[in-house]
Amino acid sequence: MGFWWAAVPKARWPADPSWRRQVEQNWDEVYGDRRQEIVFIGSEMDKAAIRRRLDACLVGDVEAEPMDIAAWRRLPDPFPVWKRSEA
Repeated sequence: MGFWWAAVPKARWPADPSWRRQVEQNWDEVYGDRRQEIVFIGSEMDKAAIRRRLDACLVGDVEAEPMDIAAWRRLPDPFPVWKRSEA
């Protein structure tokens, strides 16, 4: 596992300008380089269908329809309880 560059003081970042451009390319003012990505690899995949199905999972546009946090918290948790494994 790596770490987030947002958690490292900029004075300790690599000095290479091309490296900095790469990191800053997706930099968010609030979250820095903290983000998640999903990648699909395959042949003859229907990109439009995949995008439609993923878009249907979105909670909603915050500006158009704010999410009701209280209602969201009442939803059942679909994931099992996570336990740390013993080393």
